[in-house]
Amino acid sequence: MTKYHSSPRVSPLMKIGEITEWLSVSESAIYKWVDQERFPKPIKFGGADTKRKSSRWVREEVETWFLNHATKREKGMK
Repeated sequence: MTKYHSSPRVSPLMKIGEITEWLSVSESAIYKWVDQERFPKPIKFGGADTKRKSSRWVREEVETWFLNHATKREKGMK
C-alpha cells in the first residue's frame, strides 16, 4: 500500500486577520496604510454585482514590506 504524506502548504495569499495578528495592528490600520500607499495593496475578489467581496494580500509582498520596514527601523530611518 502506498502512503501519501501531505505537507502543510502555506497559501501565497494572506487574509486580513492573518496580517493583523502577525503585526499586532488593527484592520483599520492596515487599510489606512494601504490608502496612504505605505502598505501593499490587496487583491480584491468579487465585484459590484456580487454580495460577497474579499481581499487578499500576496504573502511575498507583505513579508518584503515587513523586512524593509524592519531594516529601516534598525538604521534609524522612518
